[in-house]
Amino acid sequence: MSFERELWSGEYSRNELPRFSCPRCGSGRLAQAADSLSVVEPEYSKTQAQHPDWEPDWDVERFNLKLLCDNSGCAEVVCVVGDTTISEYYDEELNSWALVSLLRPRAFFPAPPMMALPKEMPREVEAQIEKSFELYWTDFSSCANRLRVSVELLLDYFKVSRSAINVKAKSVQLDLNARINLFAKIEPEHAPTLTALRMIGNLGSHGDEVSREALLDALEIYEHALAELCGHRRARIDSLRQKLIASKGKY
Repeated sequence: MSFERELWSGEYSRNELPRFSCPRCGSGRLAQAADSLSVVEPEYSKTQAQHPDWEPDWDVERFNLKLLCDNSGCAEVVCVVGDTTISEYYDEELNSWALVSLLRPRAFFPAPPMMALPKEMPREVEAQIEKSFELYWTDFSSCANRLRVSVELLLDYFKVSRSAINVKAKSVQLDLNARINLFAKIEPEHAPTLTALRMIGNLGSHGDEVSREALLDALEIYEHALAELCGHRRARIDSLRQKLIASKGKY
């Protein structure tokens, strides 16, 4: 699975959500269950519509629906809840701007994977990244923080120390920046990716606003780094290249 940025816009047509990957089997795609969409407008929202200054974006609606994995051997059920939002678009037929109500998910359970995770990666790292997939729909800052935690655990996997001996011969705790600097000595190519994740994770940890685009950028570069660091993609490609050269393609 390559990173599919267009899936994660956060606002979708009422007719059908994108075909997200199944969080259980990974090979299936999630399809909206027939007639499962339920949209409800609270009474107070209906009352607001009588106000003389009413605007379409005053409306409040809540929805829930079910997605089903199309892999018959899996058939996982994913529950989605959220609200709706008004979006403006250009109607080519009418040759004018128009409004449309879109679904805005606030939670998926279980959450679809947002990037490919190598089978070889440590389970504790995988668990934190999977938690970030859940939090993406709820809170960008918390999502970024989970990615930062996963980086700390990834460095543990590569046996990067959490402490060092200072000039006074005392053991001191190393912050994430210092640990990444140590990691750069063995993996200089991917250390900048971990630095980028540290920075967006720091925003999340300190309660600063994290944008959707920055978060998606972080996930995309993390996917690439993990494929090489844990999935050994480069080593496999090198091996295949040498195999083809040595055999002259005859196998």
